[in-house]
Amino acid sequence: MRGRPVPAAAREDVPDALDAPDALDAPDALDAPDADTVIRLDSLSRVFDSEPPVHALREVDLTVRRGEHLSIVGPSGSGKSTLLNTLGLLDRPTSGNYWLDGVLTGALGDRERTALRGSRIGFVFQSFHLLPYRTVDENVMLAETYRAARPGRERRTRADRARQALARVGLGHRFGFLPGRLSGGEQQRVAIARALMGEPALLLCDEPTGNLDSENTESVLELFGELQAQGMTLLVITHDESVSRRAGRRVRIRDGRLSQESA
Repeated sequence: MRGRPVPAAAREDVPDALDAPDALDAPDALDAPDADTVIRLDSLSRVFDSEPPVHALREVDLTVRRGEHLSIVGPSGSGKSTLLNTLGLLDRPTSGNYWLDGVLTGALGDRERTALRGSRIGFVFQSFHLLPYRTVDENVMLAETYRAARPGRERRTRADRARQALARVGLGHRFGFLPGRLSGGEQQRVAIARALMGEPALLLCDEPTGNLDSENTESVLELFGELQAQGMTLLVITHDESVSRRAGRRVRIRDGRLSQESA
């Protein structure tokens, strides 16, 4: 899962009304999840039209509660990439339902999906996607450049919020540094700070330690533990068993099917 571009909360303006949770509420008839559920997948399938058809996801059921740290582990070709793209609203399922933070996503148009993705999901990837000629604080602030304005989040406060996000990941002392002066682990922390700028409901991580050595991997995993303790919901997709074991709950994917494992 290398080289996937950072969604950056989508590069288009969206109506402010979409920032309100009740603007996209799911119909009652579909038994929407309660307020403590960030992700719910009901019988979700994704079939790619080919000859023969490729069943990338098969009747997937999954619930992720607010404040949970969940890992999804599996080998290449197991369906991890398809599941990541579906959870990140970058792809649409063939059948089944997906609720994100109480919003039923299936009937949303492209602009609504863009708004929902930008307001509810923070992305962390294997590659850091930091601009080398911008300081770390400028890289963090870029997270909001293309996001619709939200009440109480004026542009003049962006630098302050970037400083707070960097402090939250333990990099307040790196304010004003260029990425090239940071270690790999510090650069990933900057990417995490950028993902946190929008105060997302979910931090969606795709092989977040794949480019790190063991020392920096441990540093990032300790940060994940701190973020969970603060109430952040984390979903980490990985092939690394040692990374997956750090989560409070682990789910394995194989041939497009999920199987629950104990903590």
